[in-house]
Amino acid sequence: MCSKPVCKPMHNGMVVLCRMLVGMVGSLALVGVAGTQAFAAASASATVQTTPSAALAAPASEGVRAQLVAIRQAVVASELAGKVSALPLREGQRFRQGDTLVSFDCTLHKARQDRATQAELAARKKMEVAEQLDKLASISKADVEQARAAVAVAQAESGVERAMSRRCVVSAPFSGRVGETYVRAAEHVAEGKELMSIYDDSAFEVQTIVPSRWLQWLKPGYPMQVGVEETGQTYTATVIRIAGTVDPVSQSVKVIGRLVNERGSRDNGALLPGMSGVVRISPPAAVSPRSASKP
Repeated sequence: MCSKPVCKPMHNGMVVLCRMLVGMVGSLALVGVAGTQAFAAASASATVQTTPSAALAAPASEGVRAQLVAIRQAVVASELAGKVSALPLREGQRFRQGDTLVSFDCTLHKARQDRATQAELAARKKMEVAEQLDKLASISKADVEQARAAVAVAQAESGVERAMSRRCVVSAPFSGRVGETYVRAAEHVAEGKELMSIYDDSAFEVQTIVPSRWLQWLKPGYPMQVGVEETGQTYTATVIRIAGTVDPVSQSVKVIGRLVNERGSRDNGALLPGMSGVVRISPPAAVSPRSASKP
């Protein structure tokens, strides 16, 4: 049997339980509505972001960072151990292809070359005598061959000394400017010592990183506008090559353009390697209505 004092608390407990269930159902409904709204907003945002015109036009208008690199550059090193006799060019000075960049004191090498030349002449004389004696059958065949071999050895030694003498003067492999010098005249340097850095300023490479999705329309030959911060001017460049790999993490790819340095800018030294700026590349879809309406 159940008395009233016992049943009444049970009835009140059921009521409380029902109220809790109703509250939980209402909360779940609100969460569901909020989640649906958030998913719809995210879907709309994703739709806007994946729209071709928005994805292509926004980065192009803002631009991407870029750096100027010399089209040709080299670090000239010594090919022999010796004393630097002359260093006619300093940092920033211009030179032509074939000009002397560095010269060494080659008194010893020239003396060795003269000795090798005289040794070659002596070997030739002996060979001529041996050949004349061979016609008279007054010498053995072994002696004749030995005389000829001595001439070959003398020629090789003379060639080595001539090559070493040519290394006494370092000539410019191309026209350009001196970037930095690492030695001074009258210093003694070892073989392989870096002497100076040089670069060709007739053109520059524009290296930049762009989104990999631009590869749909960005090809070699495509124009780009380069705004260099150090000069405050904008230059026209052309894409010459695109890197062979795409970074899977950032979904970006390296693009290299070519910027021709005009003669006036070259003489003024306006553009230098290492300068940076912003590259703006307009996608094919970002054209004016007037140009789009033309046949």
